[in-house]
Amino acid sequence: MEKDKQFIENILTIRDYWLKAGKGDAKETVDGFIHSLLVMFDGDSGTNDFHFIQLVDVAEMETINDCYPLHELFHMENNKRG
Repeated sequence: MEKDKQFIENILTIRDYWLKAGKGDAKETVDGFIHSLLVMFDGDSGTNDFHFIQLVDVAEMETINDCYPLHELFHMENNKRG
């Protein structure tokens, strides 16, 4: 399968999981989806066979996720908001 189609399939798999697993409120379900998506980007998910996905700001030619795992950063920032 082409990489772009596989990427979308992986996202849909995560979405479908959280639609079934999300038993809390909408925020909890969406937070779960975001966390799982970021885990996939960080290369810590079996959804994409544990491959790191590098995010690049093309305008700045700067890597967005080159030092701190995004899923951990998400939790830190999300906890600040309460």
